[in-house]
Amino acid sequence: MAFPERFSNLPDYAFPRLRALLDGHASGADDPVEMTIGTPMHAYPHWIRDILIDNIDGFRGYPPNDGTPGLLSSITGWIARRYDAELDPATRVMALNGTREGLYNAAMALGVEKKKGRTPVVLTPNPFYPAYAMAALSIGAHPIFVPATLETGFLPDFETLDAEILNRTTLVYFCSPSNPQGAVAGWDYWTRLFALAETYDFKVFADECYSEIYRKTPPPGALEVAARKGIDPERVVAFHSLSKRSNLAGLRSGFVASGPENIRRIKKQRAYSGCPLPLPIQKVSQKVWSDEDH
Repeated sequence: MAFPERFSNLPDYAFPRLRALLDGHASGADDPVEMTIGTPMHAYPHWIRDILIDNIDGFRGYPPNDGTPGLLSSITGWIARRYDAELDPATRVMALNGTREGLYNAAMALGVEKKKGRTPVVLTPNPFYPAYAMAALSIGAHPIFVPATLETGFLPDFETLDAEILNRTTLVYFCSPSNPQGAVAGWDYWTRLFALAETYDFKVFADECYSEIYRKTPPPGALEVAARKGIDPERVVAFHSLSKRSNLAGLRSGFVASGPENIRRIKKQRAYSGCPLPLPIQKVSQKVWSDEDH
């Protein structure tokens, strides 16, 4: 029986490998802090239970692929408050079943087969979220892992890459605040990254699911900088999640925001291969995105 070779060199996913490494060792502390998969430890908003119960009959029907109008308006309202960027809810955002789904499927929808007649390149930070590499391999691209070290401020220095690589680059995955280092890209970093994207014609996939984890000053975001600098909205694809922001990792709720053509293509691809959020979860998500405290 034949099997595909495209993922033959792919190791097991990171967290099963980590469990296999650690499970045989007893903790040296009475109350250990788990620093593996990153499950939120704080309580989720108390009123979520009531919303789920009130909308429980929604599990009976098929949910809309793109997100309900109420949810999409709630998301764009949060974007406007958080990033001072006005987005049309009908054309600029789509609900996601968690950001991992979106980070993978967006590459399937937007990653071109060739660039200047050559195999495309997808750039990711190193260390990186495993979905980035899987997405690159799935679209037949060559993943290149750009070190994010102490010397680079724990952010990848894409500008030091050879022009030969940048000329083949079609997608760049970038996470800020970064995982696992927690480094934050400032306005200057975002501006230079977008300038590089304009020069070499690639899209920036901004993974911002940690954007609401900060001490005093909210970190700038891709949508905020792009709006202020007049960047082509099709150049930027931003991903957000309720997992860390609202301690709702199990809800599997997030969104993608970009230009109208990017979102149109992502919606179309997702209609064939994605799994939309159940209606009760969309109702919960609508409330959480609209709530100032969560």
